[in-house]
Amino acid sequence: MSTETTDLDAVVRLDVWADIACPWCYLGHARLESVLETRERAGERVLVRHRPFELNPGMPPEGVPMAGFLEARFGSADGVREAHERLSALGRELGLAYDFAAVGKVPNTRLAHHLLTTYDGDARQRPAVTALYRAYFEQGRDVTDAAVLVAAVSEATGEPADDVRIRLEAPTDVVDAAFALGRRLGVTAVPTFVADAGSDVDPEVGLSAAAVAVQGAQPAEVLEQVLAEARRRAGG
Repeated sequence: MSTETTDLDAVVRLDVWADIACPWCYLGHARLESVLETRERAGERVLVRHRPFELNPGMPPEGVPMAGFLEARFGSADGVREAHERLSALGRELGLAYDFAAVGKVPNTRLAHHLLTTYDGDARQRPAVTALYRAYFEQGRDVTDAAVLVAAVSEATGEPADDVRIRLEAPTDVVDAAFALGRRLGVTAVPTFVADAGSDVDPEVGLSAAAVAVQGAQPAEVLEQVLAEARRRAGG
């Protein structure tokens, strides 16, 4: 990516395609939050939006027991243990406390995504996303349960629980459209970060030709480069 001078006044719109049940997404989210804290202190403006993705789109609404699921998917208990140990070590560097032993269910995350998309354009979406990752990966809570979602998000955002509960009753048009957009854009793995500061936005996809994308729980320096490249492209 270019290291040319960037336009620090350009507002970067950053879409983060992720699943609440994805441990690498939680790591990527934490890395991004550390970058944003630094960039925002420097006066840069980044508008972050959670974009929904389901690792297990055919999951029953109530989810399935975790026991045996990962071993069947990844081939062995040793492989799962090694992955969890690696994630735990990386997470500790950022203050995350993964507790994989407490995670008893592979969830259907559609309801969680629906709740989060009701905060599109609202600064409270970021703490709401953090709260649901923490509830699932650090507290082993059932994120298919509406009561769990309401309690976690209400505590994180300060919004009254009754108001959060009303959000769950809203039509699902927005989240349905977001899932469809992800398929159209070819998002097949998460986390995926798409940064865009261009002004000539295609209304059908919400992006300009200057958008920059990167996949995976990238290190902070890579995410900083993505934001800088988006600004550089916007500056012409």
